[in-house]
Amino acid sequence: MDELDKLLAVIDARPQQKTPAPVDKYTVQLTSDIERLLSAVKTDYAQKDRELERYKAKEMEKQAIAWLKTLEPLSSEGLWFEQFAAKYSSKVAAAVDYLRSLSGNA
Repeated sequence: MDELDKLLAVIDARPQQKTPAPVDKYTVQLTSDIERLLSAVKTDYAQKDRELERYKAKEMEKQAIAWLKTLEPLSSEGLWFEQFAAKYSSKVAAAVDYLRSLSGNA
């Protein structure tokens, strides 16, 4: 038994070569399919986010136009707004910015 123990000790001392786990073609395909699906979902969400932002911008523009229609030009707010809007490309853009600041969505 002493010789057998010595042989076992020698075998245990040798570095063992680990064989790589076999790559299953199904697993590779499934991983690829999942990655493709996740990419499609991310793209879809990004597109929906952009659409939502455009929708919100259009709604805010509609609110700004409605607000401008009710604004009395000779009131203190109307006179102030005229000065405020002078820095903008249009009164609608100024109204959008002004209404966003009022609602805290700047």
